[in-house]
Amino acid sequence: MSHKLDFEKIKAIKDRLTIPLIWIKFGLPGRPRRSCPSPFRKDGKPSFSVYDEDRRWKDFSTGEGGDVIDFIAKARGLSSTEGFKLFIDIAIKEGYDRY
Repeated sequence: MSHKLDFEKIKAIKDRLTIPLIWIKFGLPGRPRRSCPSPFRKDGKPSFSVYDEDRRWKDFSTGEGGDVIDFIAKARGLSSTEGFKLFIDIAIKEGYDRY
């Protein structure tokens, strides 16, 4: 099955397929919040943030952060390209590619 996703469609998917949805789908520990422990490492005090209407993340201890694609890549230990491919796979499988 072929799917053509242009920039605008990818942006629309990123607006709907948010970091908390991926966090839960991947079974990461804790709960995504504006201030929470990192799901990627032991974090004694909250240094992780999900913000911008759940579309961005930042780990203030490591300096890492980004959008949902970066979050997917980090959570699965993937390159940015592999993270993007997994993002598209999830979007298509779960129907986020349809308006």
